[in-house]
Amino acid sequence: MVPPSYNVLIVGAGVAGPALAYALATKTHNKRNATVRIALLERSLSKPDRIVAELLQPGGVAALKKLGLESCLGELGTVSLSGYHVLRGEQDIRAPFPNGHSARAFDHGAFIMSLRDRVQRMPNIDVIETTVTGLIEEQSTHRVIGVRASKAGGPPESHFADLVILADGSSSKFRTAVLGNMPYQPSQKGYLAGLIVKDLKLPEPKYATMAILKGAGPVILFELPNNEHRMLIELKQQPLDLKEHIICDIVPQLPSSVRAPILNALETSRVRRVPHFYLPPTKQGGCSKVGAFLLGDSLNMRHPLTAGGMTVALNDAVILSELLAQIENFGNWDEVSAVLRKWHHLRKPLASTINTMSMSWAGIFAAEGEAFDIMQEGAFKFFGKGAEYYEEPMSLAAGITHSPLLLARSSLAIAFYSIWVLFTHPRPGHKSAPQFYEYPLLFIKALNVIWTIGIVMGPVMWAEM
Repeated sequence: MVPPSYNVLIVGAGVAGPALAYALATKTHNKRNATVRIALLERSLSKPDRIVAELLQPGGVAALKKLGLESCLGELGTVSLSGYHVLRGEQDIRAPFPNGHSARAFDHGAFIMSLRDRVQRMPNIDVIETTVTGLIEEQSTHRVIGVRASKAGGPPESHFADLVILADGSSSKFRTAVLGNMPYQPSQKGYLAGLIVKDLKLPEPKYATMAILKGAGPVILFELPNNEHRMLIELKQQPLDLKEHIICDIVPQLPSSVRAPILNALETSRVRRVPHFYLPPTKQGGCSKVGAFLLGDSLNMRHPLTAGGMTVALNDAVILSELLAQIENFGNWDEVSAVLRKWHHLRKPLASTINTMSMSWAGIFAAEGEAFDIMQEGAFKFFGKGAEYYEEPMSLAAGITHSPLLLARSSLAIAFYSIWVLFTHPRPGHKSAPQFYEYPLLFIKALNVIWTIGIVMGPVMWAEM
């Protein structure tokens, strides 16, 4: 076997890769005297330009502090967001994050460059701009011992390490090679369209605004540095003319104060769209490829509208770095596989909460139909009862509270309150509550609500178990 050049080799310098590299490089390793030598390989070290991953939830901010990378936020300039302002027709709810927590909004590319800069300052990390083309396996055992790569215009090269970590994103070309027969495959759930809007004033400054619309997916608007706002639009399908769809179907349903800046941005800026996927996590360290494992979106993806992806990735880096710090030899797969199995369970409270909430709640508020209308109406009235009713869901969405059971309880509470509203509150266009003779039909509608929330949340919760 060729002696490895590095202890750890990480492919991908997005969010998860640099965060884990920095954490491993700075951890005190009780069982090793020598510092860990790390290689971080990235196809392009130029500033990335994306329309997502620009809002870091409070739980992600806390994870960044645990990693010792909180100064990255100060270096690039961010906007603090105090919570969400949710609109639905004439209804609106202002739901702040509990206990004074705040999210941070920023330019995605600037954040990535700040993370990479911190990594490049570390003497025991080599950051290499190269395209990884394949895995190198030891011939007799098929253990991964490195990667094949090539720089632009250069000859093929090999990089070796005791342990290879693949954080190469949602389109990972190594997912199947590492996991083999996966229980789940990435499933495309729709598209997200993005637009930068200038000189916009939101109804609630320093809050992310989410608009629940009729005949169109939810829209999120939040402030970025430099007097810019990000507009994100959920698309279940690609419209024939995206610009016309926004002008005709979306803008008229938004507050009048934001319409003119959005229409101006549509004339002066390009609307971009990207597909989004759901991929439940797969346990690694057992039947997966020896010598390598997946991290970040290559392992686990969720709906982006709830902005939980970076929080999950940074929390994974926190947990993994603490576990890997106890390993004496990264070439000892028994030790590494034990860490991976433990990591799979330790990450579940946060990751499963955020994944389930993103997929199920986005599904409820993006879908149309009588059952969804009933739940949306009930949710608004539930949250409108006061802080004690929205604090728990907001704490879960923010990544502050890590509990799938609490999420299930909150979701069921909203569903049953929606049924209570159905029976006891006046319907739109009516002045009085339903009469007794209407109850049989309402009972059928209530059963449909329970069935619908089970259909929406059940498969996700099962996949996340």
